Amino acid sequence: MSAMEFLKSFTSFLTILNESIKLIPRNGKLMAFVAISSLALSSTIFLLFSYSTQYVITDYTNNIMKTFMPDLASFNATDPNPIKPEDALLLADKMNMLTREYFARLLAIQIPFLFTLVVISSFTSISTILVSSVSYTSKKSSLNEVFSIVLNIWRGPMVTVLYVSALAVGYCLFVITLAALLFVYPSVITYWLAISVAILAVFLYLYLLVSWFMAVVASVLEEGCYGFEALVRGENLVKGKKFCGFLINVCFNVVGLIVFWGCKKMVFLGDNKGFPRMMLYGVVSVGVSCLGKIFVDVAYTVLYLQCKVQNGEEIELRRSVHYSKLPTVQLDKEMA
Repeated sequence: MSAMEFLKSFTSFLTILNESIKLIPRNGKLMAFVAISSLALSSTIFLLFSYSTQYVITDYTNNIMKTFMPDLASFNATDPNPIKPEDALLLADKMNMLTREYFARLLAIQIPFLFTLVVISSFTSISTILVSSVSYTSKKSSLNEVFSIVLNIWRGPMVTVLYVSALAVGYCLFVITLAALLFVYPSVITYWLAISVAILAVFLYLYLLVSWFMAVVASVLEEGCYGFEALVRGENLVKGKKFCGFLINVCFNVVGLIVFWGCKKMVFLGDNKGFPRMMLYGVVSVGVSCLGKIFVDVAYTVLYLQCKVQNGEEIELRRSVHYSKLPTVQLDKEMA
């Protein structure tokens, strides 16, 4: 990439940030409702998940302690070997059985909670993208109107989210496998090589996310576009502005890390690092993640609309269950 292309992408990135900040107040009450709903639901799910997990872990620890505590009625202090070999085998079998049982209970708790969080995040993204696309044209929308659209189109974007999630999980598993292979023969060289691979993998992931995010936006705003078709559409649409999307991802991840680090320092002041403090930090982290994800959705909606204008395509915005077409010229004037 030449210096001129980098400057152009960076300028476009700043323009998108500026437009995104201006966009949020245009349908401020509606956007606030989406944000507050997402925060309330996500925080509630996180608290239920944390307390349930804590209960299972505490119960498991207590049962393990009872298993290994000697029976005082049959305890003989003069016996040099109070635990017989056959008793040790029985204890080991019981511990393995308890471990398997509680691991299954943890999975039974975690999977539904994680699925619920994904559903909440997906519906938040759909609503945010719809509101942002309408706000971009300085139009107003109502809560009933957004609900009616979401209820009519949620299946397509959800399929696209599943495709994107599968790609992300596959990519992470590939990177983890590659890193594990490097540690088969541990040395200073493989250690630094693994760190280099991890850093490159993170930046490549942020680059790939551009097309994946654009696929989700396209599946929300374009009728009949979802799944693999949306992935192809997102890749084709963002050509020429992919580095701009990459800068969005890098910016928000860096800001997010700084905010998380600052929240951790504030929550864990002093030596008090008990469960309540961990819960507080978790709730704060969930809140920051929700708000950050909403802003990213707004930014990618702006990027999507700018890409359509750049490609000379007509803008079609969902209104109720129909489309209203907006001339490209009007958007060009607003972007100027």
